[in-house]
Amino acid sequence: MSYPLTEEQQLIQQNAREFAQEYVEPAAAGIDSTGVYPAEIVQKMAEHDFLGIFMPGEYGGAEAGYLSYTLLVEEISRVSGAVAAILINHASLAAYAINRYGSAEQKQNYLPFLGNGQKLGAFALSEPGAAPGAGAQRVVAVKDGDSYILNGRKCYVANGGAAGIYIVFALTNPEAGAKGISAFIVDGKTAGLAVARTIGKMGLRGCPSAELSLENVRVPAANLLGPEGAGLTIALAAQAAASVAEAAMVIGIAQAAMEDAVKYGKQRIQFRRPIASFPAIQTMLAEMATNIHLARLAVYDAAKLIENEAAFTTEAAMIKLFAARIGQSALIDVIQIEGGYGYSQEMVVSRLYRDVKGAIIKESSVDFPEKAIVEALLA
Repeated sequence: MSYPLTEEQQLIQQNAREFAQEYVEPAAAGIDSTGVYPAEIVQKMAEHDFLGIFMPGEYGGAEAGYLSYTLLVEEISRVSGAVAAILINHASLAAYAINRYGSAEQKQNYLPFLGNGQKLGAFALSEPGAAPGAGAQRVVAVKDGDSYILNGRKCYVANGGAAGIYIVFALTNPEAGAKGISAFIVDGKTAGLAVARTIGKMGLRGCPSAELSLENVRVPAANLLGPEGAGLTIALAAQAAASVAEAAMVIGIAQAAMEDAVKYGKQRIQFRRPIASFPAIQTMLAEMATNIHLARLAVYDAAKLIENEAAFTTEAAMIKLFAARIGQSALIDVIQIEGGYGYSQEMVVSRLYRDVKGAIIKESSVDFPEKAIVEALLA
């Protein structure tokens, strides 16, 4: 059983694979080692229309659809989870939010720059020590004439510092709690917006994470994304779309790990035969291949729902739940198959293991996926 891809989608998949092998794979280990943002690779992705692959043609996008985009994410993830994470935060979160909820003027003002790579996108939702809008350092937006003044802090902002456009979530009505959160499009060069510190991570190290400080950041009222109080709705919708892309990322990483384990299992000799011939190893590989295959079918199906503008949030939650389980399981089994070598930094699975964990926990939904699934069942 396989998912039917069009000829165009197959070409995009092949192009993405060749791009990853030519430009990303040679730099992947170095990106992980140094943690340096791979600006040249991101620019190359822009030149190949990857940054705006599913965006509308009228705003400079390739208009290839969300399924083609997940194919792209999967192929890049096979060689570098960090580069894939940069793309997901840019496209599935920032660009998706503007494309779905932005006014015609906002789309015209920002999507072309996001699509052609002149500006990278980022999603500033999380805050230090508490849920958005709940902590002592929460970001509050106060109306001042035809502008809003934003003050507070955001943390774990992926693409933070490298981004030129931020989707910043702030309280416009503190008394309403989460229902009083609104979303704003904020230019990265706006006075008062600064990187307070960079946050080191165990994986996805080339995708920068930052804590942002907002001190009297003046944002035009025209940059309010959607109506006041719609912030939580926008955040949940973008996170659901990102969950599908992140699952594609998990699939790419797990696929690469499985292929490495198969190669190792054929070469490693124990008791005068390759360890791949041992039933225990074969069982692990068979379960791994099955889980990856099923996850891939689910991701492609959900991606098609997104591009058809159909309801997809329940499917996204299911995919998030399943990908989290099979991604970690696959990498643990691969390390077990490769033994001491798999645990060493000399083998690629060390990086893949750290990256797959980041793919699973990054931009987690405000609700656990189990809760979203059960709510849909009981509705």
